[in-house]
Amino acid sequence: ISDLRLLLLLPRVHRFAVNVDLRSKSGYLRQSGQDVRTQNVVACQAISNIVKTSLGPVGLDKMLVDDIGDVTITNDGATILRMLEVEHPAAKVLVELAELQDREVGDGTTSVVIVAAELLKRANDLVRNKIHPTSIISGYRLAMREACKYIDEKLVTKVEKLGRVPLINCAKTSMSSKLISGDSDFFANLVVDAVLSVKMTNQRGEIKYPIKGINILKAHGQSARDSYLLKGYALNTGRAAQGMPLRVSPAKIACLDFNLQKTKMQLGVQVVVNDPRELEKIRQREADMTKERIEKLLKAGANVILTTKGIDDMALKYFVEAGAIAVRRVRKDDMRHVAKATGATLVTTFADMEGEETFDPAHLGSADEVVEERIADDDVVLIKGTKTSSAVSLILRGANDYMLDEMERALHDSLCIVKRTLESNAVVAGGGAVESALSVYLEHLATTLGSREQLAIAEFAEALLVIPKVLAVNAAKDATELVAKLRAYHHTAQTKADKKHYSSMGLDLVNGIVRNNLEAGVIEPAMSKVKIIQFATEAAITILRIDDMIKLVKEDGQGDDNGFHGELERVEEKQLPGLSSFGRAKRRSTRGGAHDPRGGLTNGVRVSDLETQKSPPPCTDFDVAYFHSYAHVGIHEEMIKDRARTETYKEAIMQHQSFIQGKVVVDVGCGTGILSIFCAQAGAKRVYAVDASDIAVQANEVVKANGLSDKVIVLHGRVEDVEIDEEVDVIISEWMGYMLLYESMLGSVITARDRWLKPGGLILPSHATLYMAPVSHPDRYSHSIDFWRNVYGIDMSAMMQLAKQCAFEEPSVESISGENVLTWPEVVKHIDCQTVKIQELDSVIASYKFKSMMRAPMHGFGFWFDVEFSEPASSPAKTTSATSVASGSSSVSPSREGNHKKRSNPSDAFTIVYLYDPVDVEQDQVIEGSVTLSQSKENRRFMNIHLEYSSAGRSFVKESVMR
Repeated sequence: ISDLRLLLLLPRVHRFAVNVDLRSKSGYLRQSGQDVRTQNVVACQAISNIVKTSLGPVGLDKMLVDDIGDVTITNDGATILRMLEVEHPAAKVLVELAELQDREVGDGTTSVVIVAAELLKRANDLVRNKIHPTSIISGYRLAMREACKYIDEKLVTKVEKLGRVPLINCAKTSMSSKLISGDSDFFANLVVDAVLSVKMTNQRGEIKYPIKGINILKAHGQSARDSYLLKGYALNTGRAAQGMPLRVSPAKIACLDFNLQKTKMQLGVQVVVNDPRELEKIRQREADMTKERIEKLLKAGANVILTTKGIDDMALKYFVEAGAIAVRRVRKDDMRHVAKATGATLVTTFADMEGEETFDPAHLGSADEVVEERIADDDVVLIKGTKTSSAVSLILRGANDYMLDEMERALHDSLCIVKRTLESNAVVAGGGAVESALSVYLEHLATTLGSREQLAIAEFAEALLVIPKVLAVNAAKDATELVAKLRAYHHTAQTKADKKHYSSMGLDLVNGIVRNNLEAGVIEPAMSKVKIIQFATEAAITILRIDDMIKLVKEDGQGDDNGFHGELERVEEKQLPGLSSFGRAKRRSTRGGAHDPRGGLTNGVRVSDLETQKSPPPCTDFDVAYFHSYAHVGIHEEMIKDRARTETYKEAIMQHQSFIQGKVVVDVGCGTGILSIFCAQAGAKRVYAVDASDIAVQANEVVKANGLSDKVIVLHGRVEDVEIDEEVDVIISEWMGYMLLYESMLGSVITARDRWLKPGGLILPSHATLYMAPVSHPDRYSHSIDFWRNVYGIDMSAMMQLAKQCAFEEPSVESISGENVLTWPEVVKHIDCQTVKIQELDSVIASYKFKSMMRAPMHGFGFWFDVEFSEPASSPAKTTSATSVASGSSSVSPSREGNHKKRSNPSDAFTIVYLYDPVDVEQDQVIEGSVTLSQSKENRRFMNIHLEYSSAGRSFVKESVMR
């Protein structure tokens, strides 16, 4: 996936926080079980995929543009994730994980996110295979402890009294993936010199290297190799006045955190003056107070005054006369570092315990000299020869802000790595050596265990290989071959005593070979690897432990932040355009009713098990337009002429005649009324035919013409709006529509069920399953796209990209040959019409994994329904032959063999989400990913389709809207 494509996808990361299956009347949304785990894994994989391509010495950069247009170009994992506005709670854990790694170690932020996401993905696969999360967590913890122990005992190389060479190699390894990798020799020496310059011994006698004492200044101009190291802490500001000396030696430094300006009365203080001459005295006293403070500073011996606030011109005069240097508007971070390095105390007020103003000379810091120098076009104040600890500054030169910012991030990582190397005195080989060695070791360890933890440890071992695999893929090398060779070397190292030096074998990504990275100088501090494994494991365990997510819903009824349903607003009822008075149609009153836990009628209104009766959602302009479109007789003509569909419904009604005879039936979305008439012919006592479109007017005439007005009552209006004064025994509806789940009438069927259906009542169809499978359809691609290659002898192929967008932007509803379906289908959503809740349909998320049964180009993914007609569990089981219904066309479904459903008949119609460019797949090639079908926030008749798929090491995302 291209970096540009990744950039465009960044704002959509938050879309994963959906898939609600229960709404409480208390105002929260809840999701539990495997659904929440899968959702968390998908969100974490999305975060991992964003930073994955930036790993390694040949990783790519990301361009991040914020909401005000500021651009950041970087491949630093922590920076990328920090700038993303991630809203999914599980994905936030990975963002915080990267920040933790950055604080603790300073490098390895990308690796820790990739490893954590891989561990989580494999753990989720184990849970699906009926391994309990507790067993997986136990196995992961054991694997983490054994891995860290193995690193300390077998893989670490102690570098006693480290010389420059190992330090320089660590710095070069750290910056190998950064912008400055081409000049790594030059910058590595700068970094090592800087870290060694700030060496100090703390009160416990430990040698430390406080890299906060290294200030980094960025100056435009010249090339990166013109950067240099200054002995002294540099403040990116000049003297407050030109009359001050350029150099003071020795320096006594006062660090202040208040203004040295003319004193003003505090807010709320009032002074009443009767004599105008007194006013001038007040003004003079205000000026004298600042003068007295300055004199106290100078008398204490201060000749360098730094303040975080301002100094006005009147105060500057006193400093100029005393020959002192004053610097104003110093950053607080810089002030703290200067105070620590010089031994000064940051003073916030002159007030003492007696209420007087004094300044203790002990608050002054000392340095050999303070001097102002000019760097590029800016003046900087350098503090040299600090008292308590050394301070140095790195002056970076470069072409522009983007380059300088990335150089600063690269040097920060390298400084941290050199510091960790010096303090820990232990290094390991890089280039995937440690991960490969641990993978081999843990695989062997897993075979020695007889408990369920064996499976988790084996998956942990396999997950660690993601690092060398990604390194090789990013370097455009054959990952499978290189990782296989690497594992072979490490297996030899662990089984043969004379080959232990193979434990340092890692990848050479420039030449695409395996080499001894310890000898090649590709080394990292052992601490970095240990922390990556520990942090990634803990993060994966944290997310894996989650099996329930409860989310509060906004009380104002505007839905949650992800644009999906919150609490329904109570709205003023509007008259539905074209509402007819024939039949027994009535506007439903907005009366409330006590909640009946048995799901019965309370005050004449049926309520669901989950929420009390509410006002119906308003009929929007989108609804009116939709209902109007279904008044077109041509749509219904097509449906009735679809004999397989119509005859299957007729057969189902007749097979359930004993259940329908003498009973009350509701036909939801009756259309022309044909199903209602079938029910009347089957002996129904009364049939309520409900339809919101104007076709209901003609349906009423059809009922009259057939002499069934005494049995079939046509109600013109929405199910939410009409009123039926009795409970019903049967609900029938041909609810599968062109829109799969959202344009269809399934929501209306559920509403009718909760309002009117008796306990144990019959719903036809009773069950439905939404399937998907990859499809190949070269004819459609050829007709839509290849047409542009030669138009009247003119090469118009430049139009092909636009043609793809026009042809494949939205899903297509069409029939294709069953031979064009590449694999066995997988279930996206199974629907039990007796128990399904409307909230379940807000968002449907499903993962899939196909294995192609042929070699062919994959042009897209097809979706279709398979429905069944059966009586409730309490009734004698009667099941008609199922019907495969997809996007308005149907046929008798193919038979089932084992757990697989055969590919669809050639007459089946599919809703096809086409890809812009076909993907060539080989026989037995795996195609996997996830699909999210979510109701559109703008129009609940629309459906957003978010499709992620990967094959042969390449990952893609397709987003579409069914309108």
